[in-house]
Amino acid sequence: MTTFDLFRRAGVPAAAVALLSLTACSGASGTSASPTVTATVTVTAPASPAEPSADPAASDTPAADTPTDSSTTAPTRKPGKAGPPITDKTPAPFGGTIQSDPGHDFTKGLSPSRDGVVRGQLVAMHDENVAEYRPVKFVKEYGGSTSGHFEGPPGGDVTAFAAPIAKNVVFLSAVGCDGKDQTIDSKYLGTQRCSRGKLVLRADAGDLRALITVQGGQIVKVTEIYAA
Repeated sequence: MTTFDLFRRAGVPAAAVALLSLTACSGASGTSASPTVTATVTVTAPASPAEPSADPAASDTPAADTPTDSSTTAPTRKPGKAGPPITDKTPAPFGGTIQSDPGHDFTKGLSPSRDGVVRGQLVAMHDENVAEYRPVKFVKEYGGSTSGHFEGPPGGDVTAFAAPIAKNVVFLSAVGCDGKDQTIDSKYLGTQRCSRGKLVLRADAGDLRALITVQGGQIVKVTEIYAA
């Protein structure tokens, strides 16, 4: 590799290299001395390419944020299609519609239904005094007016109530106080009066369908419905 090649790789201009070569040749010959020509060459190294940044934030293309919709909320559950309203009139024990409570606010949790008689099912005890209940309808399965089963509101329907059981509540059982008899009248309604404690146990079991009378926000009477 020649001196010219070394200067060229270092980025020295060709004119400067030629001038240096000419000076070197003149000094080496035996002719009379000529004025020495001095050339100052400034070599600037080429800039190194910038190394890529490891920080994603320094990227030319900003990362796209994941879109969020802060306005999305869970759908509000509502009571189903309104049936006949709850009144002080006793409904048919085996009626085929679910009673409604117009104007009742179901968004504030469980509370007593309006005063009147509800064909319903006692489904749970929230404590030793408060019972939860839901309106029900009777669905016939085969021959006979009492052959079938009771159904509550469909899934997603929030129609449900809760009320304290009055201390002097009247509980008329259709299966006797020990649950082993058949104590009913011609309408298949219970006739055997049992204690409040028995009612609480039956309500806590969640299998008691009855005509539930509510007065002043309390359950004052429960008449069991017998279904074959």
